[in-house]
Amino acid sequence: MQNILISLFSLTLLTGCGILPMWVSMTHTVADVILHDKTGKTSSELVLSEVTEKDCKFIRFIDTNMICMTRKEYEDYLLNLNCDTYTWDTFGRVNCAK
Repeated sequence: MQNILISLFSLTLLTGCGILPMWVSMTHTVADVILHDKTGKTSSELVLSEVTEKDCKFIRFIDTNMICMTRKEYEDYLLNLNCDTYTWDTFGRVNCAK
């Protein structure tokens, strides 16, 4: 009985938040993949952008420590990169083309 409880508890932890059923977590992930494909943002990024009235992308934290930026802040960030040609990867990170 103890092994069954440990196994069920472990599976629950592996579903994401741990308290949500696995189908809810998987449905949310699929919805986020579709949203990201259509809008370039996940559901959380869309909600945060709406609340802050800025453009928010979590991936920016890696490069700038600023998840949400105004249009002017993003333009300044791009200009500070001093690229001849800019490229964006699948996740929306900007790079200088070589």
